Amino acid sequence: MVMSNARLLSALVLLAPMLTLPANAAPQKSAKNVDAIRAECFRQANEAASAASANMSAGASGAKNAAGYSAYRDCARKNGIRP
Repeated sequence: MVMSNARLLSALVLLAPMLTLPANAAPQKSAKNVDAIRAECFRQANEAASAASANMSAGASGAKNAAGYSAYRDCARKNGIRP
């Protein structure tokens, strides 16, 4: 009888941490939500690159790319996703 109580008690001690959820667990963004955020950031980057190319000569593709890249990174940071 004592042995079975000891087994039960040890099983409960080992399983208790697995059954409880951490109180400070942050809600995770779903993959669909992250995909939607990325799509919006790409849209903003394309818009910024188009606006930059309208103001520049034909050979300024580096500046156009930089404008699009910085717009994408800014949007990703604002939304809390990895760029």
